[in-house]
Amino acid sequence: MASKGVNINGDRLNSTLQSTCSQWGALSTGTGMCRLTLTQEDKEVRDWLVKECQSLGCDVKVDQMGNIFAIRPGKEKGRKAIAMGSHLDTQPAGGRYDGILGVQAALEVLRTLHENKIETHCPIALIDWTNEEGARFPGAMMASGVWSQKSTTPLEACWALQDKEGVHMKDALEQTGYLGTTSCDHRENGLECHFELHIEQGPILEKEGKSVGVVTSVQGMKWFAIRVEGTEGHSGTTPMAGRADALVTASRLITAVRDAALKTELGVATVGVIQSDTSSQATIPAGVNFIIDVRCSTDDMVEQLAAAIFAEFDNITAQEKNRTSYKIERSWGLPETIFHQHCVESVRASAIRLVGENQVMDMKSRAGHDSAWTSRVCPTSIIFVPSKDGISHNPNEFTSEEDCALGAQTLLDAMLYYDRKVESGVF
Repeated sequence: MASKGVNINGDRLNSTLQSTCSQWGALSTGTGMCRLTLTQEDKEVRDWLVKECQSLGCDVKVDQMGNIFAIRPGKEKGRKAIAMGSHLDTQPAGGRYDGILGVQAALEVLRTLHENKIETHCPIALIDWTNEEGARFPGAMMASGVWSQKSTTPLEACWALQDKEGVHMKDALEQTGYLGTTSCDHRENGLECHFELHIEQGPILEKEGKSVGVVTSVQGMKWFAIRVEGTEGHSGTTPMAGRADALVTASRLITAVRDAALKTELGVATVGVIQSDTSSQATIPAGVNFIIDVRCSTDDMVEQLAAAIFAEFDNITAQEKNRTSYKIERSWGLPETIFHQHCVESVRASAIRLVGENQVMDMKSRAGHDSAWTSRVCPTSIIFVPSKDGISHNPNEFTSEEDCALGAQTLLDAMLYYDRKVESGVF
């Protein structure tokens, strides 16, 4: 990895990443992580991050959704900050790189700027976005969505959400000390632009033998919370012909989700959460909840696939003829995202200078990221580095130390490239 400018410390980056993951949220598997948002583990790693950023001369502020903004001053006092953002929360059985690498790489950039006494034109910000995964409180990329003011779930609705133990999100923010006073609104706490380093979470870079992915877009997605209702009854005394079994109907609907995606070839559709009201062996289930995750290249394709799924739902409930029914209780969506050419140019130029044009490729992200929301209100792009075997949301998730360092170097260089363009008046 050759650089004509200042270099990040790859050993320090990877040591910090592994040590913080070992201390806060590590699973017994040795490489797995469970650091759900606003838990004690998340609070402790946040506290550590804040202290680290303050030691580098950053001003740290926390907004109403717990988003952490650590800002290093620039020469131009009135400019908004060039941001490097991602998240520190994980899935219940996730890995050490998804989201976490992006925040730790941003910290390494700040450390590098500090020790080399580099003065930038714009302020430089590290951001830890809250509840990106949506694993504890339902709704992925939640806090960046609120900040963008483009999400269908506003601040108060997010605060009212409950986890599986009945804890409201606002209470979790207060309990951890991260219910900040800064407005969670880009109009009052805006950014010049937003860069995000992330592992690919897929196999394409590794398969193609490429080192860096320049992410130009994110596919559209929509989640639907489905409620299937029937009639509770005794499992031994209720005749089969007279049952309104919500779980049986739900099982047919869930299968239809997969079948519709296969048949239409429009995209992918997944049911990853299912809950039965009673969960008793001796009781016919009267209610079942599940969530559908639909993702396609375009918003129109998302709508087409969702329509195909619900058309099949209607067919199935009509076939059952047993008084079971379904309804959509809540939906959440992330529209298709096209990233800004200035940020894409900054990433591409930096990556090519580091590894050569034949090691760089333009990509569409199939997973959602906080950058999809920031792109609605400020120039944005994402840097991808390879994921071994394309594995993510799994303890076996892995990206090599060399690729982590290369990603962080690309992040630093892209940020400095953008800063120079702003100073010269080009951007």
